[in-house]
Amino acid sequence: MIVSSIVSRLRFFGSTPNAARNVLEDLGLVVFVAIVGVNAGAGLLAQLTGAVALKIFLVGFIACTIPPFVVWAIGFHIFKINPAVLMGGVAGARSHSGPCREAAVEIKSTVPWIGFPVAYAVSGILLTVFGYFAMLLAQ
Repeated sequence: MIVSSIVSRLRFFGSTPNAARNVLEDLGLVVFVAIVGVNAGAGLLAQLTGAVALKIFLVGFIACTIPPFVVWAIGFHIFKINPAVLMGGVAGARSHSGPCREAAVEIKSTVPWIGFPVAYAVSGILLTVFGYFAMLLAQ
């Protein structure tokens, strides 16, 4: 942080391209998540048995697969939302920018990105709140 602060004020050294900075930021985040996962993984594997693991897999599969289709059907058929905007909203609600990016490339427009930010923010808040309640119910 000190070097970055100096570089932003005095431009005589340390010119780093934006792409290189983005790679370092992403790499730092990935390493952090990997370390947390490795530290938590050993305890988790000891707790999971065959029956519990199968139940978790099935509930996770249903919870991740069914809602996007339901949201798409409601948005498209009941609310008559533009399919491009709806694709961005569904992708944002699932916190995945990939489908939104691919939809934008496919239709050669940035319209799908209109629905992405609000759905992303709302789903992040709801995931945090309901995740807390799910944790309380599991105890």
